[in-house]
Amino acid sequence: MNIRYIPEPSLQFGQGQHLCPKAGIYDYHPYDIGQVRPDKITIGIIGKPEDVDTILEWLRDCKTHIDGKLGKHGAASHPNLFLNFCGFNKEIGFKSEIVYDDGYIRKLNNSDFKDIIEKSSNLESRIEGIADLYLSEIKFLTKNKRPDVILCVLSKNFLSLVQLEENIYEDDYEEDNKGDEATEEDDNGNREQNFRRYLKARAMQYNVPIQMLRESIAKPISGMQDPATIAWNFFTALYYKASGTPWALIRRDSSDSTCYAGISFYRSRDNKTLQTSIAQIFNEVGKGVILRGEEIKVDKYDRTPQMSEDQAFNLMSLSLKEYFDAIKVFPKRLVVHKSSNFSPDEIYGFKQAAKQANIFQIDLVTVMPSNLKLYREGAYPPLRGTHLKLTETRHLLYTRGSVPYFETYPGMYIPGPLEIRLFEHDEAPNLICDEILALTKMNWNNTQFDRKFPITIECARNVGEILKYLHPDDNMQLKYSFYM
Repeated sequence: MNIRYIPEPSLQFGQGQHLCPKAGIYDYHPYDIGQVRPDKITIGIIGKPEDVDTILEWLRDCKTHIDGKLGKHGAASHPNLFLNFCGFNKEIGFKSEIVYDDGYIRKLNNSDFKDIIEKSSNLESRIEGIADLYLSEIKFLTKNKRPDVILCVLSKNFLSLVQLEENIYEDDYEEDNKGDEATEEDDNGNREQNFRRYLKARAMQYNVPIQMLRESIAKPISGMQDPATIAWNFFTALYYKASGTPWALIRRDSSDSTCYAGISFYRSRDNKTLQTSIAQIFNEVGKGVILRGEEIKVDKYDRTPQMSEDQAFNLMSLSLKEYFDAIKVFPKRLVVHKSSNFSPDEIYGFKQAAKQANIFQIDLVTVMPSNLKLYREGAYPPLRGTHLKLTETRHLLYTRGSVPYFETYPGMYIPGPLEIRLFEHDEAPNLICDEILALTKMNWNNTQFDRKFPITIECARNVGEILKYLHPDDNMQLKYSFYM
Protein backbone atom coordinates (compact mmCIF):
# COMPACT_ATOMS: atom_id res chain seq x y z
CA MET A 1 0.00 0.00 0.00
CA ASN A 2 1.11 3.58 -0.61
CA ILE A 3 -0.54 6.93 -0.09
CA ARG A 4 -0.35 10.23 -1.92
CA TYR A 5 -2.07 13.61 -2.02
CA ILE A 6 -3.74 14.84 -5.20
CA PRO A 7 -3.60 18.65 -5.32
CA GLU A 8 -6.97 20.32 -5.86
CA PRO A 9 -7.67 20.27 -9.63
CA SER A 10 -8.06 23.61 -11.40
CA LEU A 11 -10.91 24.37 -13.78
CA GLN A 12 -10.80 26.23 -17.08
CA PHE A 13 -12.67 29.51 -17.38
CA GLY A 14 -12.93 32.00 -20.20
CA GLN A 15 -9.75 33.92 -19.47
CA GLY A 16 -7.84 31.77 -17.00
CA GLN A 17 -7.81 28.85 -14.58
CA HIS A 18 -8.84 28.63 -10.94
CA LEU A 19 -9.52 26.05 -8.23
CA CYS A 20 -12.91 27.49 -7.32
CA PRO A 21 -15.98 27.85 -9.59
CA LYS A 22 -17.07 31.07 -7.84
CA ALA A 23 -13.69 32.79 -7.93
CA GLY A 24 -13.09 31.54 -11.47
CA ILE A 25 -16.31 33.11 -12.76
CA TYR A 26 -15.68 36.26 -10.69
CA ASP A 27 -12.15 36.80 -12.05
CA TYR A 28 -12.07 35.02 -15.41
CA HIS A 29 -15.74 34.81 -16.56
CA PRO A 30 -17.52 31.71 -17.88
CA TYR A 31 -15.70 29.23 -20.08
CA ASP A 32 -17.66 30.21 -23.18
CA ILE A 33 -16.92 33.95 -23.00
CA GLY A 34 -16.17 35.18 -26.51
CA GLN A 35 -18.22 32.35 -28.03
CA VAL A 36 -21.91 31.98 -28.81
CA ARG A 37 -23.34 32.05 -25.30
CA PRO A 38 -26.31 33.30 -23.23
CA ASP A 39 -25.33 36.95 -22.65
CA LYS A 40 -29.07 37.54 -22.22
CA ILE A 41 -31.26 34.93 -20.54
CA THR A 42 -34.98 35.27 -21.19
CA ILE A 43 -36.97 33.80 -18.32
CA GLY A 44 -40.56 32.86 -17.84
CA ILE A 45 -41.86 32.80 -14.28
CA ILE A 46 -44.86 30.95 -12.81
CA GLY A 47 -46.28 31.00 -9.29
CA LYS A 48 -48.74 32.55 -6.89
CA PRO A 49 -48.89 36.36 -7.24
CA GLU A 50 -47.19 37.17 -3.94
CA ASP A 51 -44.47 34.57 -4.53
CA VAL A 52 -43.76 35.80 -8.06
CA ASP A 53 -43.44 39.38 -6.79
CA THR A 54 -41.01 38.24 -4.09
CA ILE A 55 -38.78 36.39 -6.58
CA LEU A 56 -38.81 39.23 -9.12
CA GLU A 57 -37.66 41.62 -6.41
CA TRP A 58 -34.93 39.15 -5.41
CA LEU A 59 -33.75 38.83 -9.01
CA ARG A 60 -33.44 42.62 -9.19
CA ASP A 61 -31.43 42.64 -5.95
CA CYS A 62 -29.12 39.97 -7.36
CA LYS A 63 -27.99 42.26 -10.16
CA THR A 64 -25.56 43.81 -7.69
CA HIS A 65 -23.02 42.66 -5.10
CA ILE A 66 -24.12 40.40 -2.19
CA ASP A 67 -21.81 40.07 0.81
CA GLY A 68 -20.50 36.66 1.79
CA LYS A 69 -21.34 34.95 5.06
CA LEU A 70 -20.03 36.73 8.14
CA GLY A 71 -18.73 35.11 11.31
CA LYS A 72 -19.88 35.69 14.89
CA HIS A 73 -17.81 38.86 15.27
CA GLY A 74 -18.70 40.43 11.95
CA ALA A 75 -15.58 39.32 10.09
CA ALA A 76 -15.75 37.22 6.94
CA SER A 77 -16.29 33.55 7.81
CA HIS A 78 -13.94 31.47 5.63
CA PRO A 79 -14.06 33.95 2.71
CA ASN A 80 -12.95 31.36 0.13
CA LEU A 81 -15.81 29.07 1.14
CA PHE A 82 -18.41 31.84 1.41
CA LEU A 83 -17.29 34.14 -1.38
CA ASN A 84 -19.35 37.28 -1.92
CA PHE A 85 -21.58 37.22 -4.99
CA CYS A 86 -20.43 39.50 -7.80
CA GLY A 87 -23.91 40.29 -9.10
CA PHE A 88 -25.59 38.97 -12.23
CA ASN A 89 -25.10 41.69 -14.83
CA LYS A 90 -23.25 42.37 -18.10
CA GLU A 91 -20.28 44.12 -16.48
CA ILE A 92 -18.73 41.47 -14.21
CA GLY A 93 -18.63 37.75 -13.50
CA PHE A 94 -21.09 35.95 -15.76
CA LYS A 95 -21.35 39.04 -18.01
CA SER A 96 -24.96 38.15 -18.66
CA GLU A 97 -28.35 39.53 -17.69
CA ILE A 98 -31.92 38.35 -17.14
CA VAL A 99 -34.61 39.75 -19.41
CA TYR A 100 -38.40 39.37 -19.44
CA ASP A 101 -41.56 41.40 -19.83
CA ASP A 102 -45.04 41.14 -18.38
CA GLY A 103 -46.01 38.57 -21.00
CA TYR A 104 -43.49 36.13 -19.48
CA ILE A 105 -45.05 36.37 -16.00
CA ARG A 106 -47.84 33.84 -15.36
CA LYS A 107 -49.58 34.11 -11.98
CA LEU A 108 -51.55 31.22 -10.53
CA ASN A 109 -54.77 31.73 -8.59
CA ASN A 110 -54.77 30.94 -4.88
CA SER A 111 -58.35 29.70 -5.31
CA ASP A 112 -57.22 27.08 -7.84
CA PHE A 113 -54.75 25.66 -5.31
CA LYS A 114 -57.41 25.63 -2.62
CA ASP A 115 -59.88 23.86 -4.91
CA ILE A 116 -57.38 21.10 -5.78
CA ILE A 117 -56.43 20.58 -2.14
CA GLU A 118 -60.05 20.29 -1.03
CA LYS A 119 -61.03 17.87 -3.79
CA SER A 120 -57.91 15.65 -3.78
CA SER A 121 -58.52 12.25 -2.26
CA ASN A 122 -54.84 11.35 -1.87
CA LEU A 123 -51.31 12.66 -2.32
CA GLU A 124 -51.00 11.47 -5.92
CA SER A 125 -54.07 13.36 -7.14
CA ARG A 126 -52.95 16.46 -5.24
CA ILE A 127 -49.49 16.37 -6.84
CA GLU A 128 -50.91 15.83 -10.32
CA GLY A 129 -53.53 18.55 -9.89
CA ILE A 130 -51.06 21.18 -8.70
CA ALA A 131 -48.52 20.14 -11.33
CA ASP A 132 -51.18 20.63 -14.00
CA LEU A 133 -51.51 24.28 -12.93
CA TYR A 134 -47.81 24.81 -13.66
CA LEU A 135 -47.83 22.67 -16.81
CA SER A 136 -50.67 24.70 -18.31
CA GLU A 137 -48.62 27.88 -17.95
CA ILE A 138 -45.40 26.17 -19.12
CA LYS A 139 -47.30 25.14 -22.26
CA PHE A 140 -48.50 28.70 -22.80
CA LEU A 141 -45.03 30.22 -22.43
CA THR A 142 -43.38 27.72 -24.76
CA LYS A 143 -46.11 28.05 -27.41
CA ASN A 144 -46.45 31.84 -27.33
CA LYS A 145 -43.12 33.16 -26.02
CA ARG A 146 -39.45 32.23 -26.32
CA PRO A 147 -38.06 31.70 -22.78
CA ASP A 148 -34.64 30.12 -22.29
CA VAL A 149 -35.56 28.85 -18.81
CA ILE A 150 -38.88 28.82 -16.93
CA LEU A 151 -38.86 29.48 -13.17
CA CYS A 152 -41.52 27.62 -11.18
CA VAL A 153 -41.88 29.36 -7.82
CA LEU A 154 -43.09 27.27 -4.90
CA SER A 155 -44.50 28.87 -1.76
CA LYS A 156 -43.46 27.69 1.67
CA ASN A 157 -46.97 26.57 2.65
CA PHE A 158 -47.43 24.81 -0.66
CA LEU A 159 -44.36 22.63 -0.08
CA SER A 160 -45.94 20.95 2.92
CA LEU A 161 -48.99 20.07 0.83
CA VAL A 162 -47.00 17.92 -1.56
CA GLN A 163 -44.43 16.77 1.02
CA LEU A 164 -41.61 18.07 -1.16
CA GLU A 165 -38.08 18.09 0.22
CA GLU A 166 -35.68 20.04 -2.00
CA ASN A 167 -32.13 20.45 -0.70
CA ILE A 168 -30.61 22.73 -3.35
CA TYR A 169 -30.72 25.84 -1.18
CA GLU A 170 -30.44 24.29 2.26
CA ASP A 171 -27.39 24.09 4.46
CA ASP A 172 -27.42 20.31 4.96
CA TYR A 173 -24.63 19.41 2.57
CA GLU A 174 -24.11 15.72 3.32
CA GLU A 175 -25.90 14.54 0.20
CA ASP A 176 -24.01 11.29 0.21
CA ASN A 177 -25.48 10.37 3.61
CA LYS A 178 -29.03 10.95 2.49
CA GLY A 179 -31.36 8.30 1.19
CA ASP A 180 -34.37 9.16 -0.90
CA GLU A 181 -36.33 11.13 1.69
CA ALA A 182 -38.02 13.27 -0.93
CA THR A 183 -40.35 10.44 -1.89
CA GLU A 184 -43.64 9.24 -0.51
CA GLU A 185 -45.91 6.30 -1.25
CA ASP A 186 -49.60 6.76 -1.96
CA ASP A 187 -52.40 5.41 0.18
CA ASN A 188 -52.00 1.98 -1.39
CA GLY A 189 -48.30 1.91 -0.53
CA ASN A 190 -47.14 0.91 -4.00
CA ARG A 191 -46.15 4.02 -6.01
CA GLU A 192 -43.51 6.63 -5.35
CA GLN A 193 -44.89 10.18 -5.18
CA ASN A 194 -42.57 13.16 -5.66
CA PHE A 195 -43.75 16.54 -6.93
CA ARG A 196 -40.39 17.80 -8.16
CA ARG A 197 -39.63 14.67 -10.19
CA TYR A 198 -43.17 14.48 -11.57
CA LEU A 199 -43.20 18.10 -12.73
CA LYS A 200 -39.76 17.90 -14.34
CA ALA A 201 -40.72 14.72 -16.18
CA ARG A 202 -44.06 16.05 -17.47
CA ALA A 203 -42.53 19.41 -18.48
CA MET A 204 -39.95 17.80 -20.78
CA GLN A 205 -42.42 17.65 -23.65
CA TYR A 206 -42.28 21.44 -23.95
CA ASN A 207 -38.54 21.52 -24.69
CA VAL A 208 -37.58 24.31 -22.27
CA PRO A 209 -35.69 23.57 -19.01
CA ILE A 210 -37.45 24.53 -15.79
CA GLN A 211 -35.94 25.70 -12.52
CA MET A 212 -37.94 25.09 -9.36
CA LEU A 213 -37.24 27.42 -6.45
CA ARG A 214 -38.76 28.38 -3.16
CA GLU A 215 -39.93 31.92 -2.55
CA SER A 216 -38.07 31.72 0.77
CA ILE A 217 -34.67 31.94 -0.98
CA ALA A 218 -35.29 35.71 -1.13
CA LYS A 219 -35.10 35.84 2.68
CA PRO A 220 -33.15 32.77 3.87
CA ILE A 221 -34.02 31.42 7.27
CA SER A 222 -31.96 29.33 9.68
CA GLY A 223 -30.85 26.07 8.09
CA MET A 224 -30.65 27.50 4.60
CA GLN A 225 -27.51 28.59 2.78
CA ASP A 226 -26.37 32.19 3.08
CA PRO A 227 -27.67 34.72 0.47
CA ALA A 228 -24.43 34.90 -1.52
CA THR A 229 -24.13 31.10 -1.82
CA ILE A 230 -27.79 30.82 -2.87
CA ALA A 231 -27.19 33.40 -5.60
CA TRP A 232 -24.01 31.66 -6.83
CA ASN A 233 -25.77 28.29 -7.07
CA PHE A 234 -28.94 29.65 -8.65
CA PHE A 235 -27.31 31.75 -11.35
CA THR A 236 -24.72 29.11 -12.24
CA ALA A 237 -27.51 26.58 -12.78
CA LEU A 238 -29.55 29.16 -14.69
CA TYR A 239 -26.60 29.98 -16.97
CA TYR A 240 -26.03 26.28 -17.69
CA LYS A 241 -29.74 25.62 -18.35
CA ALA A 242 -29.71 28.50 -20.83
CA SER A 243 -27.06 26.49 -22.78
CA GLY A 244 -24.05 28.26 -21.26
CA THR A 245 -20.82 26.60 -20.15
CA PRO A 246 -19.76 28.01 -16.76
CA TRP A 247 -16.46 26.08 -16.59
CA ALA A 248 -14.70 23.04 -18.04
CA LEU A 249 -12.10 20.42 -17.18
CA ILE A 250 -8.54 21.22 -18.20
CA ARG A 251 -7.51 18.98 -21.08
CA ARG A 252 -4.11 17.34 -20.90
CA ASP A 253 -3.58 17.50 -24.65
CA SER A 254 -5.70 19.43 -27.13
CA SER A 255 -5.30 16.59 -29.64
CA ASP A 256 -6.85 14.09 -27.22
CA SER A 257 -10.55 13.75 -26.50
CA THR A 258 -12.01 11.76 -23.64
CA CYS A 259 -15.64 10.77 -23.24
CA TYR A 260 -17.01 10.06 -19.75
CA ALA A 261 -20.11 7.95 -19.16
CA GLY A 262 -22.01 7.10 -16.00
CA ILE A 263 -24.17 3.99 -15.65
CA SER A 264 -26.84 3.80 -12.96
CA PHE A 265 -29.85 1.58 -12.31
CA TYR A 266 -33.23 2.78 -11.10
CA ARG A 267 -36.49 1.13 -10.19
CA SER A 268 -39.90 2.00 -11.63
CA ARG A 269 -42.29 4.00 -9.46
CA ASP A 270 -44.18 0.83 -8.50
CA ASN A 271 -40.86 -0.88 -7.63
CA LYS A 272 -41.68 -3.81 -9.95
CA THR A 273 -39.11 -3.35 -12.71
CA LEU A 274 -35.44 -2.37 -12.74
CA GLN A 275 -34.11 -0.26 -15.57
CA THR A 276 -30.77 1.32 -16.37
CA SER A 277 -30.00 4.87 -17.39
CA ILE A 278 -26.80 6.11 -18.97
CA ALA A 279 -26.36 9.63 -17.83
CA GLN A 280 -24.58 12.38 -19.70
CA ILE A 281 -22.02 10.63 -21.78
CA PHE A 282 -20.02 13.83 -22.14
CA ASN A 283 -16.71 15.45 -22.98
CA GLU A 284 -14.43 17.77 -20.99
CA VAL A 285 -16.73 20.79 -21.32
CA GLY A 286 -19.87 18.93 -20.29
CA LYS A 287 -21.42 18.66 -23.74
CA GLY A 288 -23.11 15.34 -24.34
CA VAL A 289 -26.28 13.32 -24.18
CA ILE A 290 -28.47 11.21 -21.90
CA LEU A 291 -30.14 7.96 -22.90
CA ARG A 292 -32.47 5.46 -21.29
CA GLY A 293 -31.58 1.79 -21.28
CA GLU A 294 -33.62 -1.40 -21.23
CA GLU A 295 -35.33 -3.24 -18.41
CA ILE A 296 -32.87 -5.29 -16.37
CA LYS A 297 -33.55 -8.77 -15.00
CA VAL A 298 -32.05 -9.46 -11.59
CA ASP A 299 -30.79 -12.94 -10.78
CA LYS A 300 -32.64 -14.35 -7.78
CA TYR A 301 -29.36 -15.61 -6.30
CA ASP A 302 -27.34 -12.45 -6.98
CA ARG A 303 -29.34 -9.28 -6.39
CA THR A 304 -26.73 -7.04 -8.00
CA PRO A 305 -28.27 -5.48 -11.13
CA GLN A 306 -26.30 -6.27 -14.27
CA MET A 307 -26.82 -5.89 -18.00
CA SER A 308 -26.58 -8.67 -20.51
CA GLU A 309 -23.87 -8.55 -23.17
CA ASP A 310 -26.38 -7.35 -25.77
CA GLN A 311 -27.86 -4.73 -23.45
CA ALA A 312 -24.44 -3.30 -22.63
CA PHE A 313 -23.46 -3.26 -26.31
CA ASN A 314 -26.72 -1.68 -27.47
CA LEU A 315 -26.73 0.98 -24.75
CA MET A 316 -23.13 2.05 -25.35
CA SER A 317 -23.43 1.88 -29.15
CA LEU A 318 -26.49 4.12 -29.14
CA SER A 319 -24.87 6.47 -26.63
CA LEU A 320 -21.72 6.86 -28.71
CA LYS A 321 -23.82 7.46 -31.83
CA GLU A 322 -25.78 10.22 -30.08
CA TYR A 323 -22.51 11.60 -28.72
CA PHE A 324 -21.13 11.76 -32.26
CA ASP A 325 -24.27 13.51 -33.49
CA ALA A 326 -23.90 16.12 -30.73
CA ILE A 327 -20.11 16.60 -30.75
CA LYS A 328 -19.43 15.63 -34.41
CA VAL A 329 -16.45 13.46 -33.51
CA PHE A 330 -15.87 10.17 -31.71
CA PRO A 331 -13.57 10.36 -28.69
CA LYS A 332 -10.19 8.66 -28.59
CA ARG A 333 -10.79 7.36 -25.09
CA LEU A 334 -13.89 6.11 -23.27
CA VAL A 335 -14.20 6.13 -19.47
CA VAL A 336 -17.21 4.33 -17.97
CA HIS A 337 -18.12 4.85 -14.31
CA LYS A 338 -20.57 2.52 -12.61
CA SER A 339 -21.72 2.35 -8.98
CA SER A 340 -21.56 -1.46 -8.91
CA ASN A 341 -19.14 -4.09 -10.17
CA PHE A 342 -18.85 -4.85 -13.88
CA SER A 343 -19.89 -8.33 -14.98
CA PRO A 344 -17.94 -10.18 -17.72
CA ASP A 345 -20.91 -9.68 -20.08
CA GLU A 346 -20.97 -5.95 -19.43
CA ILE A 347 -17.22 -5.65 -19.97
CA TYR A 348 -17.40 -7.48 -23.29
CA GLY A 349 -20.44 -5.51 -24.47
CA PHE A 350 -18.92 -2.12 -23.62
CA LYS A 351 -15.58 -2.99 -25.23
CA GLN A 352 -17.23 -4.21 -28.42
CA ALA A 353 -19.29 -1.03 -28.68
CA ALA A 354 -16.15 1.07 -28.21
CA LYS A 355 -14.25 -0.95 -30.79
CA GLN A 356 -17.08 -0.47 -33.28
CA ALA A 357 -16.60 3.30 -32.90
CA ASN A 358 -12.82 2.94 -33.36
CA ILE A 359 -12.18 3.69 -29.68
CA PHE A 360 -9.33 1.51 -28.51
CA GLN A 361 -8.56 3.11 -25.14
CA ILE A 362 -11.16 2.25 -22.49
CA ASP A 363 -11.34 2.39 -18.70
CA LEU A 364 -14.14 0.56 -16.86
CA VAL A 365 -14.26 1.86 -13.29
CA THR A 366 -16.51 1.15 -10.31
CA VAL A 367 -17.00 4.14 -8.00
CA MET A 368 -18.70 3.31 -4.72
CA PRO A 369 -18.68 4.39 -1.04
CA SER A 370 -16.34 2.54 1.30
CA ASN A 371 -16.66 1.68 4.98
CA LEU A 372 -12.90 1.94 5.39
CA LYS A 373 -11.60 5.18 6.88
CA LEU A 374 -8.27 6.89 7.30
CA TYR A 375 -7.33 9.12 10.22
CA ARG A 376 -4.86 11.96 10.55
CA GLU A 377 -3.39 13.70 13.56
CA GLY A 378 -5.36 16.64 14.91
CA ALA A 379 -9.03 17.55 14.86
CA TYR A 380 -9.60 17.56 11.10
CA PRO A 381 -10.37 14.62 8.81
CA PRO A 382 -8.06 13.55 5.95
CA LEU A 383 -7.48 16.02 3.16
CA ARG A 384 -9.73 15.94 0.12
CA GLY A 385 -7.50 14.37 -2.52
CA THR A 386 -5.98 11.74 -0.24
CA HIS A 387 -5.41 8.64 -2.39
CA LEU A 388 -4.51 5.25 -0.92
CA LYS A 389 -3.49 2.43 -3.24
CA LEU A 390 -4.66 -0.89 -1.78
CA THR A 391 -3.77 -3.02 -4.81
CA GLU A 392 -3.19 -2.32 -8.48
CA THR A 393 -6.94 -2.41 -9.10
CA ARG A 394 -8.37 -1.22 -5.75
CA HIS A 395 -7.95 2.30 -4.44
CA LEU A 396 -9.42 4.59 -1.79
CA LEU A 397 -10.00 8.24 -2.68
CA TYR A 398 -11.16 11.03 -0.36
CA THR A 399 -13.31 13.40 -2.41
CA ARG A 400 -14.67 14.98 0.77
CA GLY A 401 -12.47 16.05 3.65
CA SER A 402 -10.40 18.99 4.80
CA VAL A 403 -9.92 21.48 1.98
CA PRO A 404 -6.81 23.69 2.20
CA TYR A 405 -8.37 26.30 -0.13
CA PHE A 406 -11.34 26.65 2.25
CA GLU A 407 -9.05 26.46 5.33
CA THR A 408 -11.53 24.09 6.95
CA TYR A 409 -13.57 20.93 6.56
CA PRO A 410 -16.94 22.21 5.24
CA GLY A 411 -19.00 19.14 6.17
CA MET A 412 -21.13 18.16 9.16
CA TYR A 413 -20.17 14.49 9.52
CA ILE A 414 -17.02 12.39 9.42
CA PRO A 415 -16.34 11.90 5.71
CA GLY A 416 -15.72 8.50 4.17
CA PRO A 417 -13.70 7.77 1.04
CA LEU A 418 -14.79 6.30 -2.26
CA GLU A 419 -13.55 2.90 -3.31
CA ILE A 420 -12.26 2.87 -6.87
CA ARG A 421 -12.17 -0.54 -8.58
CA LEU A 422 -10.51 -0.87 -11.96
CA PHE A 423 -12.05 -3.71 -13.98
CA GLU A 424 -10.37 -2.67 -17.23
CA HIS A 425 -7.90 0.18 -17.53
CA ASP A 426 -5.63 1.43 -20.27
CA GLU A 427 -4.69 4.59 -18.38
CA ALA A 428 -2.57 4.72 -15.22
CA PRO A 429 -4.54 4.28 -11.96
CA ASN A 430 -3.18 7.57 -10.61
CA LEU A 431 -4.54 9.48 -13.60
CA ILE A 432 -7.91 7.74 -13.31
CA CYS A 433 -8.17 8.85 -9.67
CA ASP A 434 -7.05 12.36 -10.61
CA GLU A 435 -9.89 12.51 -13.13
CA ILE A 436 -12.48 11.29 -10.62
CA LEU A 437 -11.49 14.07 -8.23
CA ALA A 438 -11.75 16.63 -11.04
CA LEU A 439 -15.13 15.26 -12.13
CA THR A 440 -16.56 15.95 -8.65
CA LYS A 441 -16.25 19.64 -9.60
CA MET A 442 -18.38 19.34 -12.74
CA ASN A 443 -21.78 19.77 -11.08
CA TRP A 444 -23.24 23.04 -12.42
CA ASN A 445 -25.99 22.92 -9.80
CA ASN A 446 -23.64 23.66 -6.91
CA THR A 447 -20.58 25.91 -6.71
CA GLN A 448 -19.12 24.39 -3.53
CA PHE A 449 -16.64 22.17 -5.32
CA ASP A 450 -16.03 19.35 -2.82
CA ARG A 451 -18.77 17.02 -3.98
CA LYS A 452 -18.57 13.38 -2.94
CA PHE A 453 -19.32 11.70 -6.28
CA PRO A 454 -18.07 12.52 -9.78
CA ILE A 455 -20.70 14.05 -12.07
CA THR A 456 -20.87 10.77 -14.01
CA ILE A 457 -22.38 8.99 -10.99
CA GLU A 458 -24.27 11.95 -9.54
CA CYS A 459 -25.86 12.78 -12.88
CA ALA A 460 -26.83 9.17 -13.49
CA ARG A 461 -28.73 9.08 -10.22
CA ASN A 462 -30.49 12.38 -10.91
CA VAL A 463 -31.52 11.21 -14.35
CA GLY A 464 -32.95 7.94 -13.07
CA GLU A 465 -35.05 9.79 -10.49
CA ILE A 466 -36.77 11.75 -13.28
CA LEU A 467 -36.94 9.00 -15.91
CA LYS A 468 -39.08 6.78 -13.68
CA TYR A 469 -41.84 9.40 -13.98
CA LEU A 470 -41.92 9.18 -17.79
CA HIS A 471 -44.22 6.74 -19.55
CA PRO A 472 -42.48 4.22 -21.85
CA ASP A 473 -43.67 6.05 -24.98
CA ASP A 474 -42.81 9.56 -23.71
CA ASN A 475 -40.00 11.42 -25.41
CA MET A 476 -37.10 12.10 -23.08
CA GLN A 477 -34.67 14.99 -23.29
CA LEU A 478 -31.03 14.28 -24.10
CA LYS A 479 -29.58 17.28 -22.23
CA TYR A 480 -28.75 17.11 -18.51
CA SER A 481 -30.15 20.62 -17.97
CA PHE A 482 -33.67 19.11 -18.01
CA TYR A 483 -32.86 16.80 -15.08
CA MET A 484 -31.06 19.14 -12.65
